[in-house]
Amino acid sequence: RRLRPRASQMRLTSLKGVFVGSGSEGLQQPEVVTEILSLAGKAPTELNVLYIGTPTYEKAQSRENQTKLLAAAGCSVTHLKTTLAGDCTAVEMEEACAAANIIVVSGGNTLYGIDRWRATGLDRQLKAAGERGALLCGGSAGAICWFDGGHSDSGDPDTYISSAAAPAPAGADEATTFAEGGVAAQWDYVRCPGLGFLPGLCCPHFDKTQSNGVLRAHDFDEMMLRHPGERGVCIDHFAALIVDGARYRVLSLPGKPGSVLGGAFSEARAGLPGVWVKEVAGGEVKTWLSPADGSLGE
Repeated sequence: RRLRPRASQMRLTSLKGVFVGSGSEGLQQPEVVTEILSLAGKAPTELNVLYIGTPTYEKAQSRENQTKLLAAAGCSVTHLKTTLAGDCTAVEMEEACAAANIIVVSGGNTLYGIDRWRATGLDRQLKAAGERGALLCGGSAGAICWFDGGHSDSGDPDTYISSAAAPAPAGADEATTFAEGGVAAQWDYVRCPGLGFLPGLCCPHFDKTQSNGVLRAHDFDEMMLRHPGERGVCIDHFAALIVDGARYRVLSLPGKPGSVLGGAFSEARAGLPGVWVKEVAGGEVKTWLSPADGSLGE
């Protein structure tokens, strides 16, 4: 069935974006940055990148991880802070979004980010930027936020604002990883609302097991059964969904583990990174591998 945008959503034909399964790890991959620059359609020295780090509470290392390759390519990078009251004014938000060719949202706590953007009015500025053609990007929380909602680790205490003082490790991703043989942390994945610019529920890190010891792919099936009217868009940790108007394509990062093994799902991540689609029909979750490219309406 076709994914029809609600009246509150941006028209699909007006949206361009690169949505990665991981935050810091994804945005540090040269292939991802190459796709971003190609879709932006200008020389890097002519591009203004707006980084929004609300989901990571503006951690400097997370910003470095997710913008350094864009800066190295010659892009101008601006950091708009919105985590705390008084971080920026409404005029500063409007001007920053209006000047941006590319908007990069960090990984981290999606629930906190969405709440702050709605409270400050940044959600409206992001919609206006996307409608005029700004490229919308990000991984993990930075991918979920553009959809109706998503499968989120915002219930993980390691993503709470109480952890804001803890520095982000250089190069490491925001999402936790379960240590084989370790003790699982006690927290649950949650359905997090998004901005609604794209229809569907987005599940990043689809092939990953986080510190609670639960494979996201398994938990997402249960979430889909609780929300049977929605379509699931499942992005492996090292994959990206690239949207260009009404068309999409899938980026599978070479040399990285993923869930696609001979067209079937590999829990052991013994295959290639990919994107899967889910729907509920007859009380059961139906899953299929996304083609390498196609129409968003399919």
